[in-house]
Amino acid sequence: MTLLEVKNIDMHYVQRPFLFQRRQEISVLQKVAFSLQEGECLGIVGQSGSGKSTLGRIILGMERPKNGEVLFQGVNLYEATSKQKKMVRRDLQAVFQNSYHSFNPKQTIYEILEEPFLNFEHYNKTERQQKIKELLECVELPQTIVDSYPSQLSGGQQQRVNIARALALKPKLIVLDEAISSLDMILQKTIIQLLQTLQKELHLSYIFISHDLQATRFMSDRILVMQHGQLVEEIAKGGTYKHPASQELHNAILPSHPRERSFN
Repeated sequence: MTLLEVKNIDMHYVQRPFLFQRRQEISVLQKVAFSLQEGECLGIVGQSGSGKSTLGRIILGMERPKNGEVLFQGVNLYEATSKQKKMVRRDLQAVFQNSYHSFNPKQTIYEILEEPFLNFEHYNKTERQQKIKELLECVELPQTIVDSYPSQLSGGQQQRVNIARALALKPKLIVLDEAISSLDMILQKTIIQLLQTLQKELHLSYIFISHDLQATRFMSDRILVMQHGQLVEEIAKGGTYKHPASQELHNAILPSHPRERSFN
């Protein structure tokens, strides 16, 4: 069943004039269209400036496109009623690159994880405590961190808390925008394995946005490659890279052993 449909998205930003320069429109996305099925992980890759993060914000309803539609469970995000928007906010969640800046640093981990329940559910205090315990178990974090502040956690722990918060309302789709790029390789592998386990257990769908083709290939069922605001290639699971943009991303992958790397 189709969970998300992105239809002919165009997006541009207006560049503010400097002194005697003319006002300019910079095209960021051009006729971007694709769909996502329930239970699927769709990778979106591209170099910096390709438009992939802008596309992620449009999918999340954070930015309105110049043209086109985003349909989530059949609801147009930009023409939704208040009731429909509340449903979308429950079922469509995100995890971003900078885990620490996703938090209120004055809140404890307990307060951070409690917030979705206070906003959307009618649980009593005991029920909220139990739900938070379950969330921490789900992302393999100890219960002892509930009274800690984000600054007291490692980067990997912070990102696990972000994932736990995204899972709190049992969403249908999580947009992962460079969610592992700030972590070292060992932590990246650990977080990817965690995400894959959660996907199977909770029947989640993901959009995995990254510049890292290797991690995206490992994570995704299929990959969309972006260049200059356009989708230039779709790569099936185990498929080959045909477009120059895909090949360039593939060639940028470093061999696993330092002795095999060339810096010439």
